[in-house]
Amino acid sequence: MSPQEVEGWCSLARGCSKEKPVCSPCAHSGSPCHYSGKIVRSPLTRAYLTSVEKRLHSLENLVAQLLPGVNVDDVLASPELAKTSPSFTGPRTPEVLQNVVTPNAQDDASESDPVIPEAVPNSADGFNWQEENVGVSGLTDGMAALSVEPTGVGYLGSTSGVVFLRCLLDWAGFLHQSRAQTQAQRQEPANRLMGLLPSSQISHAAITNQLASTLIDAYFNDYHGCYPFVHEATFRAQYHEIVPRPPQKSWNMLYHAILALGAWCLNNDQIGLQEYLYRRALTLGQHDSVFETANLTSIQALVLLSNLSQKRNSPNTGWNLLGLAVRNALSLALHRELPHWNISLMEREVRRRVWWMIYIFDSGASITFGRAVMLPDQDSMNVHSVLNIDDESLTPKTVELPPETNEPTLYSSLRVQSDLHRQTNHISNRLLADPGLSAEAALSINAQMDTWAQTLPLYFQPTYESPCRYRWFLFARSRIWWRFWNLKIIAFRHILLRRAISERGQIPDQVVQAKQEECQRICIEAAHSTILSIHQYSMQGLTRLEGWYATYFLFHAALVITLCIISFPQSIEMQSWYADVDLAKNTFREHLIEDSLSARCVAILDQVVSSDDIDSGLFQDVQLDREALSAFPWSIESNELFNSFDWDLTSSEY
Repeated sequence: MSPQEVEGWCSLARGCSKEKPVCSPCAHSGSPCHYSGKIVRSPLTRAYLTSVEKRLHSLENLVAQLLPGVNVDDVLASPELAKTSPSFTGPRTPEVLQNVVTPNAQDDASESDPVIPEAVPNSADGFNWQEENVGVSGLTDGMAALSVEPTGVGYLGSTSGVVFLRCLLDWAGFLHQSRAQTQAQRQEPANRLMGLLPSSQISHAAITNQLASTLIDAYFNDYHGCYPFVHEATFRAQYHEIVPRPPQKSWNMLYHAILALGAWCLNNDQIGLQEYLYRRALTLGQHDSVFETANLTSIQALVLLSNLSQKRNSPNTGWNLLGLAVRNALSLALHRELPHWNISLMEREVRRRVWWMIYIFDSGASITFGRAVMLPDQDSMNVHSVLNIDDESLTPKTVELPPETNEPTLYSSLRVQSDLHRQTNHISNRLLADPGLSAEAALSINAQMDTWAQTLPLYFQPTYESPCRYRWFLFARSRIWWRFWNLKIIAFRHILLRRAISERGQIPDQVVQAKQEECQRICIEAAHSTILSIHQYSMQGLTRLEGWYATYFLFHAALVITLCIISFPQSIEMQSWYADVDLAKNTFREHLIEDSLSARCVAILDQVVSSDDIDSGLFQDVQLDREALSAFPWSIESNELFNSFDWDLTSSEY
């Protein structure tokens, strides 16, 4: 009998028991046994179909990441499209692409790499914080970039700028210890707040219609262009009582939050009016018991107050307010599209804008403070991206969805930045894990980020000369790239630091060294691009909001270049590094002079790499201690470290 005949006879034989490899009748008779086996059919249950749908959704997401801009159906119909995708035709090597998709890649840093220690306070309650009376002379800051002493400021993890600064100041401290002189901390000048209206002299009646209109205009002119999630026409109509207002207490809270941010945008480190309005909004929130009620208006108010808290150097207060906003948003299902819900197109779109604004604020705060991103993953939220449309295209009476435009709109940056965080939040959480990323894993992250950047609209590409010259668009485009480069800096700077520590006295593996050098190149390139871009943008003058972000991103970039100057004194790139640091300092001095945080940033740069150091070649023959980082007493009491820098933290003149 042929194998086919044997299979047919065996599978059809009466009493075949279907055992493998030989059924019982065949074993008993000594006949050859060959059959296809029992057919196992997939269960037609809802649970099984759901699992298959989830698996399919995950695969579609993976294809979208690997083949950005390519439709999955088109790839299935024409598999050759995958070969022509930019992800596979770009300059990336097969190794890097494999690392992007291989879960078993060596992500962790080697055990031989130097350990970057976390700063801890002396006592068990050292991370406790209180931000009731934050002044310009305090050592806390909303950027989490300058709070070197860990006591009393809350936990700041490895993606925060201050962790990198601590390590850098460690080295700089040893290099400059012979010249550092401890001095008494300077007292705040008595006339620092002269000319400001004290909060005690402000009353609710003093907020006249004229003043309120001025502050509302400032908010929508300066702040709304960056974060457009309060619909301007609706708010103004509510303010003038042309249309009904939301619940009174929630609307008053939002109203005072907008006034406070308007005051912040107009004032330069002046705290009288904005402090009163900020406190007033918080008090209204307490009266409304924000823990016992939730609506779209109160969520908008919480988000604005959170962002203002950060910018007035109360980062932990802002963190808590934002956390409450996220929880309330989830309770209102803002993360869900709910397509069968019978609400207007305008109401649905406002819900999307509020959700994605919360999403980017919470993502950004988590990266800034070095804390885990706790937002829902993509499997549990299905809300659509905001529409790229002009405000005039969508009104409360619109019944047909307007087509999206291919030109920049007020909502283009919200759409792009939310997508950036959706694609990179897992990277932020991975960077917080011990013992840190290997060079190979960091290069994989860089490949993913570059793939994402290729999907940006043409008008958001940095070299494209867009005919749109609105200030809100130019800042939105610049800020997206500053954030993009900053994420690269965060991903690579600890590898750069570990390489600097282990550079001397070791003979590194050639393969590992080549990857570390590539990481260093990418990190320095991102820092250089940031410094140059911010300097060029600041030439036109900066609003306070623009200046705040310019300070944050510029300081991170300048610190990376400073580390290179200290650590690699024989590099042929030394002169270009000096030029970058000088350009950063000049940008701080010439265009960010009115911000006290900028004064502190440039003071650090001056102290770590001064002009005398550059001229004398101080760093050329320095032998750095590999064990220095582990031995440095981060938990020093008082302000000893900052006193050694001879800073006047209350002055913006430098």
